[in-house]
Amino acid sequence: MSEQHAPQPAPQGVDLNAAQALAGAEPGKKKLSMFLRVSIILLIGLTLASISLLFIGDFEGRFERIFSTFALFAVFVVLTAIDTSRDRANEWYAPVALIANTYILGLLLVVIWMTPYDSFSLMFQIFWKSFLVILVTRLVILCCELLLRSGKDDDEAGNRFAFITSVLAVLSGILFTAPVGIEAFSLHVPDMYWKIATAVLILTALGLSVTLLLRWANNSEERSARREADKAAQRAAAIAAPASVAGGAEATIAAQTAPTAESSQVAPPLPQAANEPQAVAPQSPPAPHSGQAPTEVLLPWPTFADGRPIPARPDGQPDFSVPGAPLPPTF
Repeated sequence: MSEQHAPQPAPQGVDLNAAQALAGAEPGKKKLSMFLRVSIILLIGLTLASISLLFIGDFEGRFERIFSTFALFAVFVVLTAIDTSRDRANEWYAPVALIANTYILGLLLVVIWMTPYDSFSLMFQIFWKSFLVILVTRLVILCCELLLRSGKDDDEAGNRFAFITSVLAVLSGILFTAPVGIEAFSLHVPDMYWKIATAVLILTALGLSVTLLLRWANNSEERSARREADKAAQRAAAIAAPASVAGGAEATIAAQTAPTAESSQVAPPLPQAANEPQAVAPQSPPAPHSGQAPTEVLLPWPTFADGRPIPARPDGQPDFSVPGAPLPPTF
């Protein structure tokens, strides 16, 4: 039997790139994403198409047209860079963004090179038409992304309406921006065209409303469960609050009524003789029941019988030992 040997790790001190080169691998080679490859191919193709427009359209206003073409290529590069970074999050976003960027580039190249020359309004027409096409197209992409990304797997009806609404939004965006390029060929857009475009726009609004209602109904159970959980948490907090207050009050009362270590120790009585009487500690008068501290009463200075005040002692008190002095007051 043939023995299978596990691959041995590369020894220390050996360059990994050199080892890969010896094994036939190409180190440091980066591959472009499919989105970026297709964008570059479309950019080259539309550039060749714009060159062909030089021989078809009016070549007057060369500066305005060439400057607008370079500005359009810069916008295309910026949008492609943004969409390339967002391609990592959504798989479906790459083809939709690729189609949108191609539509913007092709339509605006027609506007730039096929708009009739006017020395005063050519640059203004190119600017506002380009702004309108880019704004509407990117808003349509944003609407489709929000509709398709906010859906859930269990919301089958909502996902179907979201897809239908996205298709209607794309169609509506094309119908309202295509006349910008049609008018560049000096063609008249009939009223029936605008009626059809308006009808598609109304259907898009209807699909958007139905999709939002289905998404709201699908999330109703989740919202109900969240509200029940909040109510249960509030009830548990309301029950726990009085218990914690009562426990704190009981702990405070127990701390106040518990005897201290010094007061709990009782001193042993002293030995006394058999015939020696026990000393009785004087008792202090009971405190008034009102709970207020006794106030000091000021008495008038004592006098002799003829009204003369008796003399005072060195401590400032009346000297009742003087002959003829009245008796001291008793309390």
